[in-house]
Order: sequence, then structure tokens, then C-alpha cells
Amino acid sequence: MNYAQKNMVSGFELCNTMEECDIFISVMYDTLLKEDFIKGRECFNFHPGVLPAYRGAGAFTWSIINGENTAGITLHEIDSDIDTGALISVRQFDIKNNDTAYDLFLKGMDLIYAMFVESFHSLLRGEYSSHKAKKMPSSLYTRKMLDEKKDITNLVRAFTFPNKEGLYYYTSDGRKIFLEPFKGE
Repeated sequence: MNYAQKNMVSGFELCNTMEECDIFISVMYDTLLKEDFIKGRECFNFHPGVLPAYRGAGAFTWSIINGENTAGITLHEIDSDIDTGALISVRQFDIKNNDTAYDLFLKGMDLIYAMFVESFHSLLRGEYSSHKAKKMPSSLYTRKMLDEKKDITNLVRAFTFPNKEGLYYYTSDGRKIFLEPFKGE
């Protein structure tokens, strides 16, 4: 008996394929499930972001871009839309001033693991409660939106002016590094 099966709730067993399952638990699965797959199954997702504010892709990156003080993980039911299913649990952690998206990812993975261990048996047994999130303005973040943010050409151009301070960032040791000013053709 392998480790996973040894820790399985009595009466349940692991499947070899997604199609065989009655209960599907997504952990960092980056493919949208088809509505036909969701129908007739209990489907859950550990989303790397606080819902409903950070639906979609790159929530940790967007949390930093938006100047948030916290980020988090949401366990929710999966429905036919993107990250809109009923919420089961939302846990947050602090964002430090020098945290990168990768730092938040590592914190998030630790939190997902802890939440998974705490909730796995109750999800299988149906011993959990959920609630729909309060309605908020659309906050679906996409990979395309992240790609657009990477291009800072116009930002550099906007802050290029003779005898004025240009764009900069701080290193982890507190040094201020200026970006090269834009030089038009």
C-alpha cells in the first residue's frame, strides 16, 4: 500500500485518471475544466490568490503590482466560470516590502499544503461549509494582462525628462537603481 492510499479516508480510493474520479481536487492546475467534466462531480480548487478579488492568473504578481499588504490562498468549489465557485476557506499571509512574486509563491505553496492536509478528509466526506462570495467589480486577471505589464517602455518614456529624476527600483540592500532614460530615435 502506498503512502497516499494509506492516508486515504475509508471508503475512498485514488484514481488513475481524472475521468474516473467522483471528487476532483485541483492544486495549481492551470487548465480550465470543461463544463461536462464538472457536471456530476464534486470539484474543488486551491487557488493561489484571495478570492473574489484576485480571480485568474498571476494573483501574487498582481498583489505586488497593486500594492497589497497581504496575499493568500482560497479553497473553493469549482463552477463553470473562472474562480467564481462558492468559497470554503480563505487564508492570508503578509507581503513584506522586499518580497517578490516568487517569495509569495513559496509562501503560498506552504499554505496550500497546510490547507490541503487540514481539509482533505472533510472535502471527501462532504463535511465542509461554503458560501458565495460577495459581488465585486470584475477582477479577472489574465496571462495576457501580465504580459502587457512587462512592457514598461511608455512608463520609462513618461519619466524621461532633462534634469528630473527618472524611474528607479530598490535593491534588497536598499540601493536605489535608476533605469536608463529613454532615448528617442
